[in-house]
Amino acid sequence: MSRKERFGNSRAARQQDETAAPSSIGTNSNEGEALPPRRKKHPSSNYKVTKWYYNLLFVLFVSLVGGLFWYGLKFTD
Repeated sequence: MSRKERFGNSRAARQQDETAAPSSIGTNSNEGEALPPRRKKHPSSNYKVTKWYYNLLFVLFVSLVGGLFWYGLKFTD
């Protein structure tokens, strides 16, 4: 006899079964109309921060290369 047969479902599985059951608390008055996903309603701005970060890195790299070329041309004479 396995543990599952002996003791039944785990506590987490029972809680998941209870929360998975649809409840009437907090539902829309329009049953046919579904709510939009949270990601669409409240979009994240992580992609904007990432874009700024990579653009800043690119500008710093270009300015470093330009500065090294200028330094090399100025002090090679």
